[in-house]
Amino acid sequence: MTNKKKLSLFSVILININIMLGSGIFVNTVLLSKLTGSLSPLSYIIVGILLLPLILAIVKLWGSIDSGATFYHLGLPISPFFGFLSSWSYFIGKISTLVLGIHVCFSLLQQIIPELQSIPILLLDAITIFIFTIFNLLNLRTGSTIQYGFIIFKLVPIIFTIFSGFYLFSKANFNSELLIPSGIPASITLVFFAFAGFEASCSLSQSIENPKKNGPKAILISYIIVVIIATLFQFMLCGNLGKELYSLTNGYLEVFPTLIAKLSNFFQNNKIKHISIVLLNLGIAASSLGAAYGVMFSNSWNLYNLAQSNHLFMSKIFTLLNKHHIPYVCIITEGLIAIIYLLITQAQQIPLQQVGALGATISYTISTLSLLILSIDKRQKTNIKIAIFSLISCLILLSAFIFNLSVYGISNLLILFIFLQIIGCYMFYKKHKLGNLEIYQDL
Repeated sequence: MTNKKKLSLFSVILININIMLGSGIFVNTVLLSKLTGSLSPLSYIIVGILLLPLILAIVKLWGSIDSGATFYHLGLPISPFFGFLSSWSYFIGKISTLVLGIHVCFSLLQQIIPELQSIPILLLDAITIFIFTIFNLLNLRTGSTIQYGFIIFKLVPIIFTIFSGFYLFSKANFNSELLIPSGIPASITLVFFAFAGFEASCSLSQSIENPKKNGPKAILISYIIVVIIATLFQFMLCGNLGKELYSLTNGYLEVFPTLIAKLSNFFQNNKIKHISIVLLNLGIAASSLGAAYGVMFSNSWNLYNLAQSNHLFMSKIFTLLNKHHIPYVCIITEGLIAIIYLLITQAQQIPLQQVGALGATISYTISTLSLLILSIDKRQKTNIKIAIFSLISCLILLSAFIFNLSVYGISNLLILFIFLQIIGCYMFYKKHKLGNLEIYQDL
């Protein structure tokens, strides 16, 4: 591949932002405010700092392993079992992100297209999952131009919120009565869900100009940009709406109609007001749908890699490719699991975010342990320090998840997630019985 065909640093930064800046910051707006009040922007800063050593660890580990760039390969320095557990956890956890993204899209579309309100939203979600499955089987991917379009869609509501602050922002919305520090621990898992996805950009390494230099630089720059955008967006919403943000009964669906209602001097014409709400909600809906489609396409390859390593029942079936070079059994399996998640949760936000965050945290923790093992073996002091700080971050994330359970309780989806984990471990055990114990030991 010539340099002209490779991605520049700027292009990779834009793509990374599109991957990371999904629907999370939009669906979190009201929920975070109810938990922490006007301290909700601080939650983004805390988690942003918390994840920084974890990002450094993933980047370092990616450069240390030549065998591949999936979570399975990142767990291999510990053992094949941990490689399996890492990839399996990520696969079954990431599907919840797909389901939530689709539901957010149609929740907003029903607000702006009255005709859709006559159709049950869960039916729309299920039909979309079916359509996504078909499109993925045909290997229909979104090109770079469309990816940049999604970024513009996402930035429209964010920029609108920021500029609204010139007319609505009030320091009174940050007085002591509106600050709820006790809610910060419960908010960590929700904020982490909004940032999860930075690891997907590492798969671009072979297509980047000077990847050893530009790859890590793009990941760090894009991550910092997303943290700043998310923090500023939530900060401006708190400053613009104050108590109104906490009291919105329909959550994120009411945020922009409420903002526009407060800007009545600029939206006196009802037609202009309606068009503005449509454009803002359409921007979030489009970006959510695009992110969900990308998740379905990329996540299926995690299952495929496990099958290639013969860790699944009927592995050969899962490695079959159709004429479009797509692992069609993996795609169909992912679609079926997504439908099950949808039916069990009724697309409720909290359970889907919890499971999505837990699956990613397990994978990140295993990757961090892999970096620690490799760094100790090679006596790389800098990497050892990064791995230790990253491991502390993972422990904090796991602790926040447990605390989150004490607030919201154990969902049916979490029970299913644990059940799928047991099935996965059982599959691995049956495929590599006790007579082959080295499969569980260090390589």
